[in-house]
Amino acid sequence: MNPTQTSTTIKLLSPTLHLYHYVLRNSLNERPETTDKRRQFFQENLQNLSTHLTSSTNKRASDFVQLIPIEQELAPSGNVLDFTTVPPECQKPNNDRLYLETGIIHSRLVARRLNDTYLLRFTSYVPSIHQEQALPIFANLGEHIANLPLELGQTVILGGILPNSYYSPSDIPQIAANCLSHYYGTQIDPNNLRVEEFLNSPFCIYAKPVTIQKFNNYAIESIHLSCVFLYQDPTIEQQADKVYRIFQDMLLSYHKIHFFHSQSIILKKILGQQYEAIERLTEDYNQQKWDSQSLKKLPQDSLDYYKKLSFLQDQSKTVGVNLKNYQECLRQIQQQTGQTPPQFFTEFEQEISFYREQMEANIGFLSPGIQLYEKLMLSVQTQVSIDEAAHQNQQNQQQAKLGQILAGVGAAIGVGQIIEAPITATVSHRLDKGKPEPSIASSWLGASLSVLLSIGIGYCISLAVYRWFTQSKVS
Repeated sequence: MNPTQTSTTIKLLSPTLHLYHYVLRNSLNERPETTDKRRQFFQENLQNLSTHLTSSTNKRASDFVQLIPIEQELAPSGNVLDFTTVPPECQKPNNDRLYLETGIIHSRLVARRLNDTYLLRFTSYVPSIHQEQALPIFANLGEHIANLPLELGQTVILGGILPNSYYSPSDIPQIAANCLSHYYGTQIDPNNLRVEEFLNSPFCIYAKPVTIQKFNNYAIESIHLSCVFLYQDPTIEQQADKVYRIFQDMLLSYHKIHFFHSQSIILKKILGQQYEAIERLTEDYNQQKWDSQSLKKLPQDSLDYYKKLSFLQDQSKTVGVNLKNYQECLRQIQQQTGQTPPQFFTEFEQEISFYREQMEANIGFLSPGIQLYEKLMLSVQTQVSIDEAAHQNQQNQQQAKLGQILAGVGAAIGVGQIIEAPITATVSHRLDKGKPEPSIASSWLGASLSVLLSIGIGYCISLAVYRWFTQSKVS
């Protein structure tokens, strides 16, 4: 059966779309303004989803679908939709769902807070009273959903009743691919689907990685998970409806594990680069030039390394908690149905265990980096102290020499002024006997003797000052 024949000849009774759209409310170690941005992101997705929806009286859902003010989010879990402006026909007593009708399509919309996560749960279907529908109906059921921006993750399950007498097993991949092609608005290759069985009915899975944020050379990834569930009869559909309630928590853990594991890979690479850098610094310690600026930078690098390592440890714990939740959901599904959940989900449990071991191994390998930083900082601090002491000693010697020079010069000038007149008079008395005025020769000779004598006395005084200055610095 070719794709065109499948789309036109295969019809489903009660075709249904189940959406589980998750957005983190607050992540690990984030600031309040980040929480506000995440909430705005969730609000925008809620508006995008509701733009084409109407009430049973043709009121536009986008006019009244909105979140409660953030200050009213008092409980860690519960409804976050504002019902104050919701028309009565869209509400039911003691119920947090919005009930909408757009032509023959009926919808139910829920927005909840699940501790640190926002959930947008949306179900859109064509009641069985409208008879069987061709596969293109999924384009209408999934309008604006396939292109919703992702953050934590999103799962869509396209379901419908298709008795196994209507197809052969070899047709399943193409039927499921056609359902998804109409949902996405682009052709999906059947070879990219994983075909399994659940509740004795075909269950096909299409996992599409999505890059949600890029920085430097790194990318944080999420998963857009799309499934096609072809119930063989209405009884299976009823059983599946009970399982979908458990899927809400199971898929939350599934997407959280993918999200935080993606972040942990990036952290591990960054920490690995820092670890290699600190190792090189310790190995090449003697070849490095260390100064006070190095002593200021190392504590900052050490703190940054410690913070990233703490984030990695927090992510490992988060994956561990969600692993337990995921395992509990698998147990509940098996208890509810008496059957093992699709192999895709049971295999993921094994992958999670590998994730945890890998993350713990990375933490164990990178943890010694803290000690390396501490030892290097101690060594650098010692080296800088020694260098500063030597520099200070050199400065003291220079100051002492300068003091000696100043003392000598000052002494020489003072002594020269004192002895210049007596010496000149004495020399003139001896050389200029009988002359009324001192001769030029006696004046120059007296001046020269004064200079020599003042220099000698100045040197003796400066030497005494130097010895006193250096002895006082040492003591």
